[in-house]
Amino acid sequence: MEAGTISKWNVAEGESFVAGDSLAVIETDKATMDFEAQDDGVVGKIMVEAGAGEVTVGVPIMVTVEEEEDVAAFKDFVAGSAPDTSATEASVAPVEEVTAPEPVVAAAPVAAPAAPTPVAAEPAVAAAAPTPVQGAVSLGGSSWGQLAAESSPLARALASKQKEYIEKYGSTGHVPIV
Repeated sequence: MEAGTISKWNVAEGESFVAGDSLAVIETDKATMDFEAQDDGVVGKIMVEAGAGEVTVGVPIMVTVEEEEDVAAFKDFVAGSAPDTSATEASVAPVEEVTAPEPVVAAAPVAAPAAPTPVAAEPAVAAAAPTPVQGAVSLGGSSWGQLAAESSPLARALASKQKEYIEKYGSTGHVPIV
């Protein structure tokens, strides 16, 4: 849907509404639907009258306010059909074109560096695997305090099975329980 016609307003200026109320009936080329309020409020000004013709999506059709006292402030309110971008376009400075400097050509050829001498390969040092703390379960600062740090026989059995699985199939990137 890109445009629609307001066939009927179900509220008038200055009238209050609650969330879920139908504010207007809008007809498009494919359907007729109710325009429902998302929040409670008061109609400040209706800017597009019923039957005024096609209204494109994004054009303001009404002003809503939270309090009835604010309705008078929008009595003579007028909005354009498109946002005014002239102020933002004028504040943007034009971008200057930057030209890359020309490359400098060396006058004399430079001798190639000598070939590196082979170095004996050092034996690879195996990364030390982190040693898990025995008998403790870390829950990352749980509000359970010491109770969460005590491991039950079931927790120990699950941790043992998890270790066996990791040794057999490898880690999936998750941190083991113990």
